[in-house]
Amino acid sequence: MEEQEAYQKAARYCAYQERCRSEVRTKLRQSGASPQSIEAILARLEQEHYLDEERYARAYVRGKFRINGWGRLKIRNGLRAKQISETLIARALDEEIAPEAYRDLLQRILSEKGPRTACSRGFEPWLIPGAGDED
Repeated sequence: MEEQEAYQKAARYCAYQERCRSEVRTKLRQSGASPQSIEAILARLEQEHYLDEERYARAYVRGKFRINGWGRLKIRNGLRAKQISETLIARALDEEIAPEAYRDLLQRILSEKGPRTACSRGFEPWLIPGAGDED
């Protein structure tokens, strides 16, 4: 695949929804782009604002918190798996999750589903009463 064609496909892929470098890199590899082309395409996508790791991290945090009801630990691990830097992860978590909203969600999960669900959704064990207890 030629570099321009690969770039156009990657730009459409990024325009559809927020993507991170690792997702776009994987997609480009699967399409048969050369390693040199991949790096050039990624740089161009970033320069043209199709690709932005901070914007991706913020969107990921918002979505996983509000839609999936995940806690900080599960969100952090998901972003690490996407090879997002610890600095961007910390910033996104701090700026996108209000402490009151986090407490409210945790309380709702605890009252509706219990401590085990709160733990499996990635809430910090020290915030969950009885998280270390046996059922």
